[in-house]
Amino acid sequence: MHRICSLYLPFLCISSLAVVSAWPCITLCAKCRKNRLQASSSNVDEFSPTAIKGFPSSPGWKRGQLDNLTNWATAEESNVPIICEYEPDGWWLWTKWKGTVLSLTLTPVLLTVLVGVGVDVCVHYYSEDSWPLLAKPPIDNPIIQQLLGLNALWGYQVTLCTFILTFFTSEAYQHWKTVYFTTRRIQGRLNDVSMLVTMSAKENDLVETITRLLRLSHTFFWAATSTCSNGIGGRYFEEKEHDQQLPLEERLEHNQRSAIGPLLLSREGLDGLVKAEAITSEEAQALLTSGLPPSQYTYILLEWVGLYIFEGLELGLLGHSKANLNDSNDRKSNIETLIMTSSSNGLEENLLRQLSALRAEYFNIGDCAAGRMPLAYVQLVQVLVDSLVILAPFSLYSEMGSLSIPLTGLLTLFFKGLLELSKSFLDPFGNEGYPGQNIRVDVLVSELNFGVASRWSRAADAFPKARDV
Repeated sequence: MHRICSLYLPFLCISSLAVVSAWPCITLCAKCRKNRLQASSSNVDEFSPTAIKGFPSSPGWKRGQLDNLTNWATAEESNVPIICEYEPDGWWLWTKWKGTVLSLTLTPVLLTVLVGVGVDVCVHYYSEDSWPLLAKPPIDNPIIQQLLGLNALWGYQVTLCTFILTFFTSEAYQHWKTVYFTTRRIQGRLNDVSMLVTMSAKENDLVETITRLLRLSHTFFWAATSTCSNGIGGRYFEEKEHDQQLPLEERLEHNQRSAIGPLLLSREGLDGLVKAEAITSEEAQALLTSGLPPSQYTYILLEWVGLYIFEGLELGLLGHSKANLNDSNDRKSNIETLIMTSSSNGLEENLLRQLSALRAEYFNIGDCAAGRMPLAYVQLVQVLVDSLVILAPFSLYSEMGSLSIPLTGLLTLFFKGLLELSKSFLDPFGNEGYPGQNIRVDVLVSELNFGVASRWSRAADAFPKARDV
């Protein structure tokens, strides 16, 4: 009997570890097969060729979505926070479920607890000795002696896994913070350009044109960026009571088909923006005939802003006009002219610096997504944590007996929770099925729309006239 058990337990341990390690590959194959079947049966007539070019995913939209996107692009108010906020009260935190590690690790915790129960039943069944339910198993038991060796190996793995996983979580959170503050710096540079133009412009028409193009550049950027937190596609998940229970395949499929960029940046979307007076018909036609894909419309508008600024400076509509110096007899007038010319040069340099910084911040979003974490590093952490969790029921039983069952679930919650939390930090826009840590793009758009369109212009209009001294 002991010989049978000595062969059975290692086989059970190795088989469980193999199933856990192979499960992502199984689900990936199922997802690929499902995507091929859907691709063969999909109706290509509902997609716009103009919208498809320049986007990595297959675009699609529901009827009536165009009005929602137009409102999304021009909104100046938001009624949700930019990220999921919390309250410091302990009881409030304990009662939260959606978007927490409790919901992310429910299935692994239950599986490891079931494995722990199976180990307890098997050891009691194949052992000739008997001991109380919550007592420590006898050390001289042959089965327990074999599990003691596994416990020693597991102890080394706990130390290694704790160190690596802690560092991995720190790096993942640093990535999330980098992306978040990059989105804020984009807003900052756009507000800087708008403020400088508003303060130095002599014509309201020029201010309105530049600020409108700035807003549209920002809107087009986020429309062309893959995200599940844009307030349009993400609304699908917000209506679900238990959004964490949705299959990953369903999330990814909906993210793909509810992408706002392919519609908003298509000919139909631009026509809708023309009707909303967010863009002129001439500008829309110029974008369509530019020869660049829709994902580059952001940078076309940004360059137009720079050209309008240069034109305004040359015509004296921004800053001070560059008048010629008078004769040397009028020294006071010449000094005033030099001061005004220097001021215009400083304004031009500052505006160009802000536009260049804005271009760099736009590019940083894509750079952060492309180089967030090497595959080998993430795979190593995944294998390390999975093997630690699946070996825990076997390793802890020799020292704790039946008490290892709840302890195994607790360890799974902590280690798998940290791993899933880290991967959610690496997915700041929820494209891979982690909606809990999303950065809300619709909030970014509405905040910027208000700042560029209203804040600085209203502040300039409220400026009191100077009194004569």
